[in-house]
Formats: sequence, structure tokens, C-alpha cells
Amino acid sequence: MNKTSTKKHAQRRELLKRGACMALLGSGTAAMSGKLQLISSAFAQSSEYAALNDYKALVCVFLYGGADSFSMFVPSDNDTYNRYAASRSGLAVDQSTLQATSGPYSFNQYLPQLHSLYQQGELALLSNVGNLISPISRTAVLNDSALIPADLFAHNHQQAQWMKGYSSLPTSVVQSGWGGRMADLLQDANVGAVLPPTFSLFGSNPWLPGEAIQPLGLNTNNGLSLLAHLDTGVSASNASRSALHDQMLSQNYTHPLKQQAAETIARAKLGSGQLASVVAANQNFATPYDDTSKLARQLRMVARLIAGRDQLSMKRQIFFVGLGGWDTHDHQTPRLNALMTELDNSLADFNSTLAELGVSNEVTTFTASDFGRTLTINGDGSDHGWGGHHMVMGGAVNGNNTFGQLPTYEIAGDDDSGDKGRVIPELSINQYGALLAEWMGVNSTDVAEVFPDLANFDFGWRDSYGLFSG
Repeated sequence: MNKTSTKKHAQRRELLKRGACMALLGSGTAAMSGKLQLISSAFAQSSEYAALNDYKALVCVFLYGGADSFSMFVPSDNDTYNRYAASRSGLAVDQSTLQATSGPYSFNQYLPQLHSLYQQGELALLSNVGNLISPISRTAVLNDSALIPADLFAHNHQQAQWMKGYSSLPTSVVQSGWGGRMADLLQDANVGAVLPPTFSLFGSNPWLPGEAIQPLGLNTNNGLSLLAHLDTGVSASNASRSALHDQMLSQNYTHPLKQQAAETIARAKLGSGQLASVVAANQNFATPYDDTSKLARQLRMVARLIAGRDQLSMKRQIFFVGLGGWDTHDHQTPRLNALMTELDNSLADFNSTLAELGVSNEVTTFTASDFGRTLTINGDGSDHGWGGHHMVMGGAVNGNNTFGQLPTYEIAGDDDSGDKGRVIPELSINQYGALLAEWMGVNSTDVAEVFPDLANFDFGWRDSYGLFSG
């Protein structure tokens, strides 16, 4: 990126930061410690993103603990499967139970609906994705000449690096996530919006905060609680109190801090009211869901917010949901089967709900996790690994395809970082995220700014593969 472009974006972000405000609102969840930062579009500098007139949403499904995707998606051809089975030993999925595809992977039997979506062209797989600063080889790892992300195999560090997407710097230095950095740019598309475009249904996380935009944490049941004692639907006294409050906020204050505080609270009140209205108006869908599933409840709230996109004046929305329990050091098979069942049901129901809303082509959902797991067995489970496979779902996805190369599945083979089957990733998080950012409408120059480490990779493969159709 040239100096002029860098200066332009720095100036625009500084303007956004000056317009940012923190409203003290209870969100009904510990996500943002009860605080909501609202960005008024009136403060946003005009950019090419303000001209975006279509609607798109991105949904990150983070599988906390390190998902064993080597049991979720298993090589189909016999030679590769035999190497896989030899390496996995007691963890190898029985080949006779697998759901075949026309691609290089078969699906685990506990992912039947996702298998169907893959076959129907609504879901794609990305093979062997992981946290990288630059491409590396087994030889470079073994002779200590490789530039490797710090604290590999540690949950908290890898979650932060995965979500921040800037592993060449210490995580303490990087204050924003790549989802938030996208939102800094795409916020301009949400002309007239008083709420940020980023929503978390799974508490605070490093992915959604931007340099200017801060996310809104929501409760999966009621979204966001209204301001205490100002909810006009509760009582006549509240209605009277709210009207008086509006009069106070509408005054012109000579002191700039008082004026800014009044405008901040007014936007917070307006935003919370809009959100409550949207959530209340979009409670019922024909598509059923399992309300005992935390993931299903999160995705149902995402669908409600997508349904209210026009009322919220949003052309771009970015969501974060999560599912824990994937750290399967022991009793892996029964635990993983239950997790896959919940994931399969929740994503399939969400996909059906999006079809019901008529936005299948406008919403892309993707999986992420701390890391993959080892090919080798660890008692009756697996240990922390490195690369792993991921899913991208949506009507715009070039489905029924697998992108990226299969690993060799050999212990101490070309793709093993040692002798435990910790597979060296082929595709970086930066490449994965950049594909999603481009689909959201971020231009190539800004993609390089969102993912600074992307400069270390050959990104030309995206043109020949084409994760998204059209």
C-alpha cells in the first residue's frame, strides 16, 4: 500500500475514532461488561463503501477448544484413507460409515445435513487452514529457520491470533480483530445506522473490535435490555420519564463535553429502542430450531437481526457465534459425535431460516477454531494440533467443492511439524479471511490493510479456485 493510501485511511479512522462514543447500556450479557459503543454514521467520512447498495452479512462460527476436523472430514480415496487410518489408529473413522462426495473428502455420519448442503452446492470445504505468518516447510520447522507464530498449541494465544489475523506482531500490540477492521471500512455502507455493524452472541472476543468500531454484545433470548426506567412499554411513569429525558437531551449545551454526552445518550437510547423493536418484531419463523442448543439460540438471534436489517438501516452486518467443548483430549468419539450433531442441526436450521427470509445468497457462514488436532491418538482423544479443515456455507458459495490441498496424513511425513501428526497448514488464516472480506465488498487495497501478513503469501490461488460463484 502506498503512503498516500495509508495516510488517507489513517485520517478517516481518526475521524471515526473522534466520533465514537461509549454508551453505558446493560446488554443482558457479560459480553461487553454492559457497555455499548455506538458509532453515528453522521461522523463517517464518505468513501466508496457508502455507495454499496446491496446487502451482505458474514457469520463466524467459532469452535472453541480446537475442533478435530480430521474426524469430521475424512479422505475418500483408499490410498489416502489407509495412511489416515494408520496415523489416527483408534481415532480413525470407520470408512464404511462415511458419507461420500464427489470431492476428496467424505463427511462424518454425524454431519448428514451439512453433507447434503455440500452435495447441493451450498457448502464448500477449505482444506488444511491454520495460523501462519508466512509459508513454511517441515524442513524449515525442524532446522529452526521457519518464522512460526508465537505460542502455538496454546488455546488463548491461538484464539487471539486467529481472530486478530496479525500473527507477526505480539497479540498485546494488536488491539483489533480482522472482523472489526472490516467493519471500520464497511460501516460507511450503513447510511443512517446508529448501531455498529458488528454483533456478538457469544460474549467478548478479539475478532469483532475494530480500530474505530466496537461491537455490540447481545443476549440470545431478548437481544438488548432497554435503558432502565425509560422503557415506555412498562408503565405510564416510564413514558413520562422518557419524554422528560428526551427534552433534556434535545437542549443545546454550550459546553462541548455536555453536548457530546447528550448526543451520545440520545443515540444510545435510539439504538437500543430500534434493536428492541427489531427483536420483538422477528420472533417467529416457520423453520424450527432446538432451543436447548446454545448455538441454535445464537443463530436464531442472528436471523432475527438479519430480518430487521432494513429497520436498522444496515447494508453490511458481521456476526460472531461460538460453540465450546472441542478440546477433546479424552473420550473424543462420543464427545465429538455430540458436538457434530449440534453443529449439524444448528447450521442446517440456520441455513433454512435464511432461505425462508430470502437472503441465502446474501449471507455467508464460516467455521473457525483455535487450531486443528493431532493425527496421533492421546489415550482416547487427541492433542492440540495446527492445521485443520473448515466449512463455508451460503448461497453465494461455490459449493460441492474442496479448496486447498490435502495433507499427506503421514506421521513424520512432509506435512508433519514433528512426529505427533501436527499438520503444517497450507492455507493461512489471512488467505481464508481475505476471501471472505473480498466477498463482503472490501477492495483489494483495503484487504491488504485488514490482513497485513497477507503480503507474505501468494494470493493468486483464489482466482483459479473461486470460493464464491459469480
